[in-house]
Amino acid sequence: MMKISPLILLFTIYASSTSSYAGFADSLRDLRGTLSQINETTKEVAGTAKEMTKFRGNDETSKDIERTIGQKLTPKLNNLPLYETSNKSSKVKTKLSKNSDIIYAGNVSSNGLIEVTTEYGNGWVESHLIH
Repeated sequence: MMKISPLILLFTIYASSTSSYAGFADSLRDLRGTLSQINETTKEVAGTAKEMTKFRGNDETSKDIERTIGQKLTPKLNNLPLYETSNKSSKVKTKLSKNSDIIYAGNVSSNGLIEVTTEYGNGWVESHLIH
């Protein structure tokens, strides 16, 4: 009976350690699965952020931020209207040619117009029509 007892004890220790290793392996598998899901979610978020950046990059408002007060600008086309106020339905002071010098005054309206100074005085022009 004495010899059987240590054998049973050894088997019991082995069986309990094997089940704990199996539980550990299951935990590792679960962890890998969770990390894989996080990785996929991160890729999706990065893709969405990249798409959003493309749209924002085409937004003229972001380009207005890059302008500095006093910066010299020029019209992209002839007959660019110089509005009296920051509203496209306001009176047109004059039409500017491609050769007109425009100085950025620093104000930006919510409808895409920027305030400028020209040889004809202050006015507002469409920001996407100048560079």
